Amino acid sequence: MTMTTTITDRPEAVIDEDEANSLRAGTWTLLGRLLMDEPEPDILQRLRGIAPLDGDDGLASDPLAQAWSTLREAALEVDPDALQVEFQNVFIGVGGGEVTPYASWYLTGTLMDRPLVQLREDLVQLGMAAREDCGEPEDHAAALCELMALIIQDPDVDLDWQRDLFRRHVASWMARFFDDVEVAPSANFYRSVAALGRALLNEESRFYEMPA
Repeated sequence: MTMTTTITDRPEAVIDEDEANSLRAGTWTLLGRLLMDEPEPDILQRLRGIAPLDGDDGLASDPLAQAWSTLREAALEVDPDALQVEFQNVFIGVGGGEVTPYASWYLTGTLMDRPLVQLREDLVQLGMAAREDCGEPEDHAAALCELMALIIQDPDVDLDWQRDLFRRHVASWMARFFDDVEVAPSANFYRSVAALGRALLNEESRFYEMPA
């Protein structure tokens, strides 16, 4: 898997299907970057450049738009030096962070368990594999966000495949993960990341529930 980030301004009210998919994939990619490591200065700068919500533009009541706005405000206020410490405390720690970002942990209570095996089996069918230099297993939250971005933009992965992968490997646990991030004792900036993640999960669930 490769990691490339696409950060966009909040979506317009009317967009075509290709643009919608690009926005979806870009948001998943951003989440993957933010969950793999603390954001680099260029990412923070681009987050700060997200257009603020206007109460008259019809998006102020949209949960995903609100989440983007909250993330923008957090990026404007965050101390970059404190952000590195925050990421370390929340996700890594000494012997473990405040939140354990693996599907196997949430689904079975142990690491490197059956959910990881099943995910790897699905990746083989998709012709995908983790990079050899990647130090995290494929069921890390960041890797699964990246996977979502890849399959959304891959014309060889049809909607049924997308829906099945999302339901089994993402929707089955990631909302609980974002809930835990939001209340982690050291979380500050990452509360807004969790809010964006939860809003995206809700949007994706609605998308995959729509009739084809």
